[in-house]
Amino acid sequence: MPDANRTEGSKSTNELSAVADLLWRADADRAEQARPRLGVDLIVRTAVAVADAEGLDGLSMQRVASELGCTAMALYRHVASKDQLIAAMTDAATGRPPATSSPDTTWRTEVESWVQALWGVYLVHPWMLQAKTLSAPVGPNELAWLEALLAPLHRAGLDHGELIPLATFVSSAVRDLARVATELDPAKAAAYGQVLAERLDPDRFPTLCSLLGTEGLDDEEDGDVTPIVRHGMQCLLDGIETRLASPDVRRKEARDE
Repeated sequence: MPDANRTEGSKSTNELSAVADLLWRADADRAEQARPRLGVDLIVRTAVAVADAEGLDGLSMQRVASELGCTAMALYRHVASKDQLIAAMTDAATGRPPATSSPDTTWRTEVESWVQALWGVYLVHPWMLQAKTLSAPVGPNELAWLEALLAPLHRAGLDHGELIPLATFVSSAVRDLARVATELDPAKAAAYGQVLAERLDPDRFPTLCSLLGTEGLDDEEDGDVTPIVRHGMQCLLDGIETRLASPDVRRKEARDE
């Protein structure tokens, strides 16, 4: 009798491999294609344009086909499913990561530039924030972004076992706060402090009550999430610097050498 877990694992591996093959084929098409023709790259670029204009709700294989003047079946010869198409769109829209400005750029400045650049990508392509995360990055552009974040964190002195978890935390924080930034209603954000002030009991919510009138809980709130991203990253990077400077960490590094 076949092992159900092994069978399911093989199915997942095959599905992920199929997505990865598509993403890398689209990347090769972009590099080699001399003029537009119906292929993965043209399909993906057209789908990105549709999603930028109409969001993921407006995206369908038929909608993309109509833009290209062909049938949906013609698209399926190149892209097996809508999920695969969205994965390829996400990798294409992500583009290339920011380059290191100079050899003297500090690891911290590099991470901050990475965060700012990814934030910009999400604001230009907000539909990416509604796309499902089905796996860790497998596309060439997304892997390039991951490498561009891992490199400065590694240079800072973090252990290999810490790099992927920390990079995942940073990228996920940027993505979720960008989602909030694109969904938040500025009018409701401005009313938030007043609504809370009328309802909060200081005995039950003493800390929240003490914060009324401060940033995020005042009547001048505009819903801008950017300061939260900046402040959160500053605290995180401060913590990394403090941790790496501690005697216990330095002793561990000396033992590992």
